[in-house]
Amino acid sequence: MFSNASPNFKGSAYILFSALMYATLPILVKIAYAAGLGPDSTLLLRYLFSFILLGGLVKFCIHGRLLSLSPMVVAQGIFLTSSGLFYFFALETLSAGLTTVIFFTHPVMVAILTILIFKEKFIPRLFVGLALALTGIALISGLLGGGHDLSVRGITWALLACLCYTFYSLIGQKTLAVNDPLSITATLSLLAVIIIIPAYHSDLGLILHLTRQQILITLAMAVMNTLLAVLFFLKGVQKVGASRATLISTAEPVFCLLMAFFMLKETLTPIELIGSVLVFISMLLAVYSRALPVNK
Repeated sequence: MFSNASPNFKGSAYILFSALMYATLPILVKIAYAAGLGPDSTLLLRYLFSFILLGGLVKFCIHGRLLSLSPMVVAQGIFLTSSGLFYFFALETLSAGLTTVIFFTHPVMVAILTILIFKEKFIPRLFVGLALALTGIALISGLLGGGHDLSVRGITWALLACLCYTFYSLIGQKTLAVNDPLSITATLSLLAVIIIIPAYHSDLGLILHLTRQQILITLAMAVMNTLLAVLFFLKGVQKVGASRATLISTAEPVFCLLMAFFMLKETLTPIELIGSVLVFISMLLAVYSRALPVNK
């Protein structure tokens, strides 16, 4: 039956599956921490396994170009690696659901900066979204009566992860125009390994004594959060286009909150729930504003 479905239905299903795979990342990170891994070793192993798997896929199945070491792609790698490290640091002191909600204010930041950098049309709806996002973060952080104190350090790490990912996304608008997405992904994975090893070499001795559980968890991260997530997103873009694909992919934080509730038994206070809803609405406004033409 699925084989006879319309391209739009197939594309939407691909994007939703990609979002589901991306949403498993904070859950797997929490499990990795419980298994004795730290942010640096977890991120290193994820990207190391991702590069090995992507390298084999590109070379032996697709027979394409493995690496793309242009200065713009290198800059992407630096921002992506920094974002990953900050995100993983945030998960040490914040819940998986709240970390993801704060991180997912980046569509609003991207929308604002594309106006300033790429001279896209000013759309008032974007600034409504930004106001909602900031209000939501304030509620989540407890600044407006969240009900309990949260880690200021964790919130800072999450916001820094969001900012770095914003610049990674903006640079991606340029690099994707002249480079294959899988080649970029393999390059970014290799750059992450190169950056993390010298920065945290004194703390990475654990990698030499990995347990089977630690290997399986980080291998699952590489497969689910890189290979499957990227490939199904690209398949979805082919069916429904980039604008609609981006809109559908905003289901990711919803998936994450649901999995954090059912799998990690995390809870949200009513104020935090309201803040989460405001942030989610801001994401829809940001993407919806870019997906539709502006009526004059």
